[in-house]
Amino acid sequence: MQENEVVISLGTNLGDKLKNLKNALSNIESFGRIFNKSRIFSSDPWGYDSENEFLNMGLVIKTSLEPMQLLKKLKSIEKQMGRGPKMGQSYQDRIIDLDILIYSGIIIDNEELSIPHPKIKERKFSLLILKDLFENEFIPDLNDFPDKMLLKCIDESNVVLFNEK
Repeated sequence: MQENEVVISLGTNLGDKLKNLKNALSNIESFGRIFNKSRIFSSDPWGYDSENEFLNMGLVIKTSLEPMQLLKKLKSIEKQMGRGPKMGQSYQDRIIDLDILIYSGIIIDNEELSIPHPKIKERKFSLLILKDLFENEFIPDLNDFPDKMLLKCIDESNVVLFNEK
């Protein structure tokens, strides 16, 4: 069975955030072999106002799951961890948010799933995750380098390396 290389972002801004990330990681390991992990970044909420900062990180996994199967698994983890249904069109605080950023060169654009993630280049935290995972290697799925995408990014939100105490 063929394994695909997938980049997943993890974000949390409610509850015990470090524990949320660790729980999500162990759940993901049940269907994907973690190949690389980024460091954890602390960031302002993106796309809405909240007093709760996010912790974000990224993973490169190897999995035999097809994109829609993987999406279902990730949504199942979110639900199991206590994420409620999205209310309206705006973003909101959440216990966990799991997104497929890149999936082995595959392009998908439908109502349920868009790969590469359509907002990668707009979000500083996503680009910092990619830079951390791939250093400054060319990313074929995005046809660019992380450093160059960061220079073009207009997101001015505060994103810093999280320092575990």
